[in-house]
Amino acid sequence: MAAKKTDDSGHETSEATTKLSRLLETEIELDAMLKSAKEEAKGIVEAAQVAANARVKEFESQLEGEEAELRERIARDRDQKVSSIQNDARQEAKRLDELDDPKVTELARHVIDLLVGRSDSRGSR
Repeated sequence: MAAKKTDDSGHETSEATTKLSRLLETEIELDAMLKSAKEEAKGIVEAAQVAANARVKEFESQLEGEEAELRERIARDRDQKVSSIQNDARQEAKRLDELDDPKVTELARHVIDLLVGRSDSRGSR
């Protein structure tokens, strides 16, 4: 069966007891290593989560900044377009205000002729 050994103190121990002791020590070491690996993995996951959250916040801040810039640009473009339209309207109103009475009368006659169906009543231009 199990072979007997003599240890340094002169006591006989069985080879099975020695193997069992080594097995238990190995199991304890493996349990400790597993616990350590789990703790390390937990730390890595937590660090990754913190990093991911930071990246999300950074991305959201970037998007908010870009959205604000876009809104400002759209508002500037809108204001420029409105100003341009208003300027064109003022120029057109000024041009119409500068028409003399005979020209206004001629244009009015032409419009009336168009409305009643007479053709080419405008005469000289």
